[in-house]
Amino acid sequence: MDSPQTDWNSNDEFFKFTRGRFLVEEAENLRKREIRFDLNRLARVAADSVGAAQCVSITKYPDGMFNKAFLITMDNGREVVAKVPNPNAGIPHFTTASEVATMDFARNILDTPAPHVYTWNSQAESHPVGAEFIIMQKVEGMPLSQVWDRISLPQKLQVLLAMTCLQKQWLSVSFSHYGSLYYAGDVQPSVDSHYVKHDTIVRDPKQGLLNIERGPLGTREIKAIQSLKPPKQIALFCGPKLYQPNTENKITALTWYQQIIDFLIPTAVAITKPYLWHNDLHDDNVFVDPQNPERITGIIDWQSCHISPLFNHNPDPAFLDFDGLEPERRLIWRHGRDRFAAVQEYTLQNILVGWRKLMHAKNANLYRVVEFRKTAAYGLIFLAHRMFEYGEAHFQSLLVDLEHTWKDSPAVASEVPFPIQFIEQERYAECKAVLAQVKSQMLAQLAATEEERLEYERYWPFDP
Repeated sequence: MDSPQTDWNSNDEFFKFTRGRFLVEEAENLRKREIRFDLNRLARVAADSVGAAQCVSITKYPDGMFNKAFLITMDNGREVVAKVPNPNAGIPHFTTASEVATMDFARNILDTPAPHVYTWNSQAESHPVGAEFIIMQKVEGMPLSQVWDRISLPQKLQVLLAMTCLQKQWLSVSFSHYGSLYYAGDVQPSVDSHYVKHDTIVRDPKQGLLNIERGPLGTREIKAIQSLKPPKQIALFCGPKLYQPNTENKITALTWYQQIIDFLIPTAVAITKPYLWHNDLHDDNVFVDPQNPERITGIIDWQSCHISPLFNHNPDPAFLDFDGLEPERRLIWRHGRDRFAAVQEYTLQNILVGWRKLMHAKNANLYRVVEFRKTAAYGLIFLAHRMFEYGEAHFQSLLVDLEHTWKDSPAVASEVPFPIQFIEQERYAECKAVLAQVKSQMLAQLAATEEERLEYERYWPFDP
């Protein structure tokens, strides 16, 4: 595919989702990830953006869930990345416009190696390409995913130190509003929009915030439940005599949430301030120098990065990939063929311990977020924001737990009673008996040794 006359539009796979298959609603999921546009025109725009005569090669990166990305090579050897959002990527215009402004802000204000944008378009219908797009710099280095497993433990700790320094930069800038960043020309900016860097108020005429409708917390979720078709449940198995999605129950749960939200939000201002954050730092979004892998050369995929309270952001980068118990818990060592897996888990656990120690020493407020995320209050906030997708049963369970610890909550004055009354259900004892039976059957089928049985016991979520 190196002919100057190549018709890039002739390759159907450029426009379709080719990364894999879907087990749930495949036809609809594929439709939402297919987009048709004039790739020949896009190649021309890309060449013009870097002063090249023409494009000589286009390679499609593996499909993301929300975007297509292409590596475009020019006749002069320059390489750029073209990103085209799928129909499911977000609100037209605003998603692309915000991503461009956010990358600019990250580069120039947060001192973060986000890609430089050469040209972009957020108006699909009025542009000859027929799609929104961003033409940007190809980030130097290679994805962390290609080196993480083979670099030494000291090198991994140096990567974590570099990430800690980046997050320190993000913490140096707080905002006056929640939402997304835009150039002022792309939205109607709020009159008093500003950000604070190193305790100094900065008013930037180039930047603005989308002036969205505001209302009580939970209103957006209630509106979604009332007006949208609920997705198929993949976290819970539904059917006769089992859990079934119920609009009324979800709205009731969110109504309860609105009654207690003021008591759930942490009282520490340091973790409620609005910050801009990258919440998807997996090992393909972080680039490092292959000759010096401790040096981070780029952070990509800023789409949908937004400004919200610090406690709402993810303090741990996803590339740590640790899904086990918290580091302070004891790891059970297994013998025989399981020992290698235990050593791997132990290594991952120690890397997380190193990360948390760095965080505690250098970004203490971020460590306070880690602590808050262990509380029932955060669990309720998290589940309430996802009530549309998930069931309300877990939310209600946490709410019952909260009643027992209500007086211990920092935001609750001693005279404030728990605002929700629960009625004990007659089938409580029956449910406990069924759970005990299920637990017994599970242990009999899965636990091959006493050590495994004890480990399953620790993970069992229900009271004895």
